[in-house]
Amino acid sequence: MADTDPHLSAKHQAADAAVRASPGEHQPRLVVSPHHRGTGLLDRIAGLVNTIVGSMWVFVGVTLGIVVWLFAGNIVGFDRTPWPLLLTILNLPQLSIMISLQVSANLAQRTADARAVADHQTLIALHELSKQQLGILEAQNQVLDLLRRHIGSASS
Repeated sequence: MADTDPHLSAKHQAADAAVRASPGEHQPRLVVSPHHRGTGLLDRIAGLVNTIVGSMWVFVGVTLGIVVWLFAGNIVGFDRTPWPLLLTILNLPQLSIMISLQVSANLAQRTADARAVADHQTLIALHELSKQQLGILEAQNQVLDLLRRHIGSASS
């Protein structure tokens, strides 16, 4: 395993070095989206829009509204050719919703990246501890071999 990864920032490389230096003191971290959410007004609005737009109830409501519009428009007669007006109404919010979904995707990416770095540091700590354990086992084997030789020479 390389000591430095060119894909990690200097901050993360320093954290990796600290984990390698004292792996027994590493504390695994739980990384979730709220840790990476912005606190500004626009961040809160984007989160609210994503929560509302991303719910199944909005999907059911829009689908039901389309079906009612198509049938009621012809039966009641308020819209004899429903597609142009209906598509116009449905397309109006799409741009802002797409931007909001991109904001949500960016948040998910930041969270995934932070989770990957936290997992990487935990794996480094586990790797270093495993190497230490192997060193201890090898030293114990050497001691056992010395004892066997000593006991063997004392009995002969």
